[in-house]
Amino acid sequence: MKIFLICSSLIHGGAERVISELANEFALNKHEVHMVILAVSEDFYFLHPEIKIHRLGFKNNGAFKKQIAELKTFFKLRKLLKTEKPDASLSFGTKYNILTILASRFLKLKVFVSDRSNPKKKIASHIDLLRRLTYRFATGIIAQTSLAKEIQERTTKNKNIKVIPNPVKEVKRYPEIKRDNIILNVGRLVPEKGQKYLLEAFSKIDDPEWRLVILGDGPLRENLERQAKELNIEEKLYMPGAVSNVDEWLAKASIFAFPSISEGFPNALVEAMAAGLPCVSFDCDAGPRDIIVDGENGFLVPLYNQTQFIQKLKFLINNKELRIVMGDKAITTSGNYYNISDISKKFLEFLKQ
Repeated sequence: MKIFLICSSLIHGGAERVISELANEFALNKHEVHMVILAVSEDFYFLHPEIKIHRLGFKNNGAFKKQIAELKTFFKLRKLLKTEKPDASLSFGTKYNILTILASRFLKLKVFVSDRSNPKKKIASHIDLLRRLTYRFATGIIAQTSLAKEIQERTTKNKNIKVIPNPVKEVKRYPEIKRDNIILNVGRLVPEKGQKYLLEAFSKIDDPEWRLVILGDGPLRENLERQAKELNIEEKLYMPGAVSNVDEWLAKASIFAFPSISEGFPNALVEAMAAGLPCVSFDCDAGPRDIIVDGENGFLVPLYNQTQFIQKLKFLINNKELRIVMGDKAITTSGNYYNISDISKKFLEFLKQ
């Protein structure tokens, strides 16, 4: 197949990681892959040398110039699609999906799109309207979760929607690292990730042997540091920021805490499970309930229910054998359902329709 993959950029991010991994997997399986990068940016992710890259050069230089740049990008994309005639195109991200659908109108091409954020997340009213008007013309829509599929069927009237989760990145195992009494969280320090609820929960765990480690950076760092001080847990909290050795921390920790209140698809959660960690997660709108079987490979806690969140953390702290059993089941789940080979095959099957 000749496959077009369309995205804003390949900067460091969840959607960018997934589309680059799909591109590489398609190329390894001898498909002709074209990566269309809409905006001027520096690439973070590696692409297979056989992949043809098209850079359309969009720049946001103020309101008026931005509109001109958007028009130019639209016509460049349409010309490229018309010239190359891909067997299928796949775009990521609401705004770029709308652009791709419009740019391919009346060209008799197969166009697949995928939103990459919480389906309940509020977006600008004009973007929401355009999504409702254009998505019905997509050949198919790929949803990350069952909730996303349900909402998109209702709002877009497109009936060809398939749930395909993100592939989990390969997590390096460190058998020589012994697990320590660490509760770990990985995520940007932003309101949606809910770290403030984790700090509150951890402050109720009266066990001097356990520490809390939060990996990630973001605008809430000072707020969280202030909160930790007020809760008198600053001596048991370590926040090194964004680190390159996340896999080593996953090997060192004993429990993974996931207090997110809003998700599109929780990559960090699946990666923790791939590392063999039992997880305690809020049952937020999208993601965790598609991954965790409550009581088997982790614990799902009703959103904002701090009492249960604390109870489950304490239960795991006091049951080492359960942590091991749950961690083993978590590895099986992540390996069976989220490896890149199987996920890419699901994408290909859908694109071949």
